[in-house]
Amino acid sequence: MRCFDRAKIYVKAGDGGNGVVAFRREKHVPFGGPSGGNGGNGGNIFIEADSAMNSLLPFRRNVHFRAGRGDHGQGKGRAGALGTDCVVKVPPGTVIREALGGQGLIGNGDILLELTTPGQRELLLPGGRGGRGNSSFKTGRNKAPQLAENGEEGAEMWAELELKLVADVGIVGVPNAGKSTLLSAISAARPVIANYPFTTLLPNLGVVPLSFEASMVVADLPGLLEGAHQGIGLGHEFLRHTERCSVLVHVVDGTSLQAVQEYEAVRLELELFNPALAYKPFVVAYNKMDIPEAAEQWLTFKETLKSQGVDAFSMSAATKEGTMDVIVAAYHLLQSQKNMSFDGGSGEVGLGDGLEVGQVVKKMRDAPIEQFTVTCDKHTRTWQVDGAGLQRFTQMTNWEYFEAVRRFQHVLQASGVNQALRDQGVREGDTVVVGQMEFNWKDSDDIANLGDWKRGPRGSKVWPH
Repeated sequence: MRCFDRAKIYVKAGDGGNGVVAFRREKHVPFGGPSGGNGGNGGNIFIEADSAMNSLLPFRRNVHFRAGRGDHGQGKGRAGALGTDCVVKVPPGTVIREALGGQGLIGNGDILLELTTPGQRELLLPGGRGGRGNSSFKTGRNKAPQLAENGEEGAEMWAELELKLVADVGIVGVPNAGKSTLLSAISAARPVIANYPFTTLLPNLGVVPLSFEASMVVADLPGLLEGAHQGIGLGHEFLRHTERCSVLVHVVDGTSLQAVQEYEAVRLELELFNPALAYKPFVVAYNKMDIPEAAEQWLTFKETLKSQGVDAFSMSAATKEGTMDVIVAAYHLLQSQKNMSFDGGSGEVGLGDGLEVGQVVKKMRDAPIEQFTVTCDKHTRTWQVDGAGLQRFTQMTNWEYFEAVRRFQHVLQASGVNQALRDQGVREGDTVVVGQMEFNWKDSDDIANLGDWKRGPRGSKVWPH
């Protein structure tokens, strides 16, 4: 039995459509001018919280998600259609991170989005921009441009999904303390109950009705052992679910000879896993009062916790005696937490609200061409020019047209790449790599020195094979 609360998916935004080189050709209209349309923008990748989902099981086999590509531009100034967006549906409570060892698009392991509300939709990756047609390059000096751009490639990444249960109250405690029995006594949930430790292998959720309009969601988590924050037992796998709970209920096994020590051990494991858990409001429920041994130790346990400033409740989950008092106390703490959040006292700000991932990705990809770095391999005399703006410009350049090659040379000169290479000691014949373009360096700025070329129909640039 496995709990599918972790998944790894590949997402890719749609590529932009290519621009086109075309000219208006109509009867009695000489010199119609350029009419090549722009390509359509690629589709976006959205993440949406779907209340009908309760696990990440659908991502066990469905791993790859790709948005549609934008259509290419056409003649008569017609732009290409937009690419189809891709919506990845996840259960509420899902956290999205960039996978470790990926491309580092935003930052390896950083939290990108957190979806907690059903129906919440966030932009993860924006689609690529459509390439411009030759009508966009028309100027007063160049009235018949013969160049167009390729569509921008869509962003891509491997993303890690992590599901944290969205519950109001979390039940924690050592194995076989009666957590599942308590959940079955106060709700309609029917978890597996048996007289041996680690009966609960997966988190269980139950809705507890308190009145006609009042209810709360309670989560029963697997038992915790000493060292759970280091991965011992099943606790570490599900400790993260307690981070979303507003209130915790500590169920203590009354038949244990070390009930106080077990309670303190659970508190310590929560604090070691996440120090913020130590400050969450909690209720202590001393269970199994229907057993004489537990009833005999109740007063000692109560006085010990009272000396620490903690009020404990006694109950018997098997007979449901005292369970309502525990639930009412947890509900009152929950309401006080919600009131504090409404007043702005301790409300948590969702990561998706504070960080617009799609805008960050777009801003990084739209970096100025003047921002670049130059590195050199002295052994092979290879120069590498890196920069997000140059990478995008090189990728979108359509090398089939000679004017695009001339434009590329002009951009290298205007952005300071040529001067930076000269300042660092580039020599005649050295290999220079700019994005996807590789050429041999010539000391002259003449366009013919980029390589052997010949002009074909419509000014196309044909590279020798």
